[in-house]
Amino acid sequence: MTDNSLLFAPGDSVLDYPRVCSHRGFNTVAPENTLPAFGASVALGAVEIEMDVWPTKDGEIVVCHDPDISRTSNGTGKVMETTLAELRTYDFGSKIGPHWAGLRIATLEETLQKFGRRTIINLHIKSANPGEIYPLDMMAKIVALVHKYGCEDHLYLAGWDDVMAAANQLAPELLRCQLAGGPGKRWEIVEHAIANKAHKLQLFKPCFNQQMIDKAHANNIRCNIFYADVPEEALQYVSMGIDTILTNDYLAVATAVYGSRAASSMARKNG
Repeated sequence: MTDNSLLFAPGDSVLDYPRVCSHRGFNTVAPENTLPAFGASVALGAVEIEMDVWPTKDGEIVVCHDPDISRTSNGTGKVMETTLAELRTYDFGSKIGPHWAGLRIATLEETLQKFGRRTIINLHIKSANPGEIYPLDMMAKIVALVHKYGCEDHLYLAGWDDVMAAANQLAPELLRCQLAGGPGKRWEIVEHAIANKAHKLQLFKPCFNQQMIDKAHANNIRCNIFYADVPEEALQYVSMGIDTILTNDYLAVATAVYGSRAASSMARKNG
């Protein structure tokens, strides 16, 4: 009998830190937030990838960073005002290069079908009205997909206070990551994470300091940082106690961070 557990990556609860998270997939080699970008990261051994999701006009959940599709596609308009069928008519690859022409937007379900339990997913749930609670019907769809594809220990819900409130109400069993809700709140993110019972938080450089990291850790909250694309900067963050580094240049940063971690482990064994 085949042991299906061997087909999947270790879950969040057992993976070591520090980690490197491939921001919007490996977006320096493939169009951001697309299946090829995520596939490139996973193929290189990324233990964590980050992606952004919005609801469409007809209630589907699609992977896209901006509220508008004009930057990443040959179309225009807001994701939330466009149906999935309409979004599928646009090209989300050719702006990066002609060899990506014809690439279509992916749904969250398609993404979980391919990469669920193959890596940890940092799921950034984008907010249209952050002053209100995130729509519970959309959160329920996201949570249902997490359970459908068995990603309970391979995905965490990331967002502002509105997302945290909805996640706490509908899915207290899932991992949650507090994001800073705008410039005025970035220095207060630790307090928000504590109040929202988040398991992680995501600092936004340069709006953080050592005291914030230490306070988060004292409250059993792991610290992400957005972002570091230079290996030396990434290693500096690791030395401060940052747990997960988001990067747009996965291979270079991962090589530095994991190389340093291996060296430290060897030193401890030989000490």
